[in-house]
Amino acid sequence: MGAVLCGLAVAALTAGCGAPGPQPGRGIVHGAPPDTRTRMEQVAAAWADSAVVRRWREGFHPLDPQDWQPPGGFRSGEDKAAHAAGNFVLRTGLPDALPPATAVQWPDGSTLTLPLRTAAQAYGEIDRVPDRAPDRDQALAVTAVRFGGTTVRTSRGPARVPAWLFTVEGYDTPLARIAVAPQEAVTPPIVPVDDPDGTTARLFGHRSAPEATTLRVSASHGSCDAGVAVDVLESAGTVVLAGRILSGAPGPGVVACDAMLRVQTVQVALSRPVGGRIVVDATTGGALEQTGDN
Repeated sequence: MGAVLCGLAVAALTAGCGAPGPQPGRGIVHGAPPDTRTRMEQVAAAWADSAVVRRWREGFHPLDPQDWQPPGGFRSGEDKAAHAAGNFVLRTGLPDALPPATAVQWPDGSTLTLPLRTAAQAYGEIDRVPDRAPDRDQALAVTAVRFGGTTVRTSRGPARVPAWLFTVEGYDTPLARIAVAPQEAVTPPIVPVDDPDGTTARLFGHRSAPEATTLRVSASHGSCDAGVAVDVLESAGTVVLAGRILSGAPGPGVVACDAMLRVQTVQVALSRPVGGRIVVDATTGGALEQTGDN
């Protein structure tokens, strides 16, 4: 199944007001504990022997959150807050009719045609603040809507996907929402494990290209811990990651052992490019959840 490697972050991000800045890496830890390795092997075997893999590779399962990132960033903190809160106001009409059937397209020529959503259904995802909310005057204004496409990462690689494109006042790049109706979620082929002692770190992946030989993942831990380690078990079809919270003295830069949550960025080295392999979280047994950050 491949060797187990374990690396600590080369940088750390902190969460919470008053937390210290980025911290340097704490070095390399080799060898996962026996129970961690056993769990990773069980997860890899479950995916290898499961029909879930076929559904994962033949269906449409986006990996990236639909997170709008205007080139150059937001014009102001108010705009950024409005986007995060879903505070939008519609200053144009929404197309009533469904667009013509449009297939999801992958670079290898494969396609998949799925039911489409209306513009109103897509807009309902981004506008989440009631009309009479106190901060409604800080809303971002949608001034035009058109049907087009966008590129997203999927379980089968990058794909060109039909999308509703919303023009936001003051920004050149439209806000895209996938127009394809979501498919049924793929249920992991193995049940998640409990963590009564709080020693398991929940992992979130960052975007990576198929040719990448390093994966970036984020994990949270307490300020009284020594940080996070991520073990990796590679096989032909999967890359299984297991996050562990390390006990011991806090890392450099931590001046107080408080109740604040810290988020650490971990670089996980692979023996070969990730390619089309499925990146799996050993704790949940499912595909690794993705953040909206690069």
